[in-house]
Amino acid sequence: MAEMNHAFGGMFDDFFAVKGNPTFIKDDLGVPIPVHKVDGYIYPQFITPAVHENMKSLETRPDDVWFFSYPRSGQHWTWNIVYRLTHDLQEAPKGMEEFCVPELVPLDVISAIPSPRIMRTHQLPNTIPKTVWDKKCKAINIVRHPKDAAYSLFKLQSALLYHGCNGTWEGYLPLWLKGEVPWNDWFRHVKEYKKLGEKVDILFLTFEDIKKDTLGTIKKIAEYLGVSWSEDDYKRIVDETHIDAMLTRNKEWNAYSKDGQDAMFRKGKFGTWKEHFTVAQNELFNKVYKERMEGMPFVYDDC
Repeated sequence: MAEMNHAFGGMFDDFFAVKGNPTFIKDDLGVPIPVHKVDGYIYPQFITPAVHENMKSLETRPDDVWFFSYPRSGQHWTWNIVYRLTHDLQEAPKGMEEFCVPELVPLDVISAIPSPRIMRTHQLPNTIPKTVWDKKCKAINIVRHPKDAAYSLFKLQSALLYHGCNGTWEGYLPLWLKGEVPWNDWFRHVKEYKKLGEKVDILFLTFEDIKKDTLGTIKKIAEYLGVSWSEDDYKRIVDETHIDAMLTRNKEWNAYSKDGQDAMFRKGKFGTWKEHFTVAQNELFNKVYKERMEGMPFVYDDC
């Protein structure tokens, strides 16, 4: 994969360069995907194999706000909302979303970010520093419909050069259902954070609820964070973080896309999985979902 370790000509080159020597997993059709396997977890090839050790060394702060979500669940969107709520309604500096990802950037970069830091991660609970909970940091978990999350992750990993993924949806979905894709298992992610939420203070949100009532969700988040702004301010945040506005402001991702188009921010909708799943894929997904989510109070009706 040496050809993937070059500079793309974008501001995140150092972060998304291949780290170490990736191994390969194969999708259901035998197409290889470069990854790092760390302590039983599967990470993209640009995540350092030392990720878990680095997390143990991360110094948390009491005023940190932490986002926990499976990829493609609306984390970028809500991160921008929270940044404004906690930084005098100002837009974040370019690149700040990525500088706040502890598994992606060096510890000295994280340490240099002024408070309050809006941290975001896709890691599972037992790799998160215990001090997040000891210091009572604010924590937000976002869940998206698994069919939308699955297809959106496939599109992302297929479109961005640094993932090194060149397979098809047909080959990818069975691997995703087994939790063997980069960033691991949606089912495990949802269940483990739900269980953790029984012991610590976490605000749980869904992508669908945020879309249906963005203004109401922004107010809910503000209340949880202990901040307050005017009705006009909240409406301004709705407008400034709308998907159309996000697309115009995030052109730096174009350098990493196979076709030169922004792959990080796509449609910002829910329910589009129906355009891509075959009948057989949908039936298989529903079967696995019912098996994996048995006994869980969090259920999507159309799975």
